[in-house]
Amino acid sequence: MKSKWIPVILAALVLAGCGSDSTEQVNKEVDGEVQESSASAKMDISKSNFSKIFAEGTYPADIMTLGLTAELSGKMEKITGKMQMAIAENEVWYSETLASLEEGEAFPYDEKLGLTEEEYDFLLQADQHLQFGKIGESEITITRADEQPTILNPSSAIVRELTISEDGNTIHSDVGELAYVEEIVASDQQTITGRWNGHFYRIGDENSQQVVQISIGKFEDRDEKIMYIELFEQGQEQQFEFFVF
Repeated sequence: MKSKWIPVILAALVLAGCGSDSTEQVNKEVDGEVQESSASAKMDISKSNFSKIFAEGTYPADIMTLGLTAELSGKMEKITGKMQMAIAENEVWYSETLASLEEGEAFPYDEKLGLTEEEYDFLLQADQHLQFGKIGESEITITRADEQPTILNPSSAIVRELTISEDGNTIHSDVGELAYVEEIVASDQQTITGRWNGHFYRIGDENSQQVVQISIGKFEDRDEKIMYIELFEQGQEQQFEFFVF
């Protein structure tokens, strides 16, 4: 049966290059930027103890995505199609307006976009319609050596093997070594995924041709783990993957 979940990358939906607030909001919801107490967590997943929560074994994994239902996706496609045609007819105006915006400033509504104000508001607020949906199944295998868990994830197109250091400071992977960035603390802002605690790692920076980010942790109300992998390549559309296991 065809999946009802339609993957969505917000940068492709909202006017590219304007640093929209909706993209930032999705990242906050996924990573739980608001710092709240994690005292209710059932186990210690602090950085120094993080590697210990991954037990050896092979686990069924759900491949997840952030997306729209088929109905909303159809509406979104019609709106973006109209806008793309209008921008092609007003390319000089669009480029000049885009260049005049401050970083993070939303593109202002204009009839030249080919949309009604209602349609444009729907486009800008796409993140409010996103849902966390299953699009496939896989298996993840965890092995341990020298107090370091290695997570084997053959279904990933970005990172297929990663080893968390005993102290939680690094992740060694088949794409290189990711450095620790910050803790992810369960928050009510994680409305899409549900509350979870974990840690955030990265390889590369704003000057790199390629940046890979991994957010990994445990749901607050159950023993399942969640892993969110992002790939940014210069000149390419962002890629992302979710696994729950």
